[in-house]
Amino acid sequence: MAPDYDAEYERRIERHANRVVDAAFDEGWLTFLTEDEPQTSLQRAINELAGNLRFKHFDGDGCLEHGE
Repeated sequence: MAPDYDAEYERRIERHANRVVDAAFDEGWLTFLTEDEPQTSLQRAINELAGNLRFKHFDGDGCLEHGE
């Protein structure tokens, strides 16, 4: 894959992932619970996704808070 394709693909995946997280938040069940607190496997997966999107940053990810 060409580098431009990779970057566009990653941007699309991130946009979709953010929409999933935003929808969970809008529905009121995005909680960022810890692993040992009761939650469904879907809630656990989306909470983990949200944590990665909002709190973990990588060089070149374009996140303003990260300084890129």
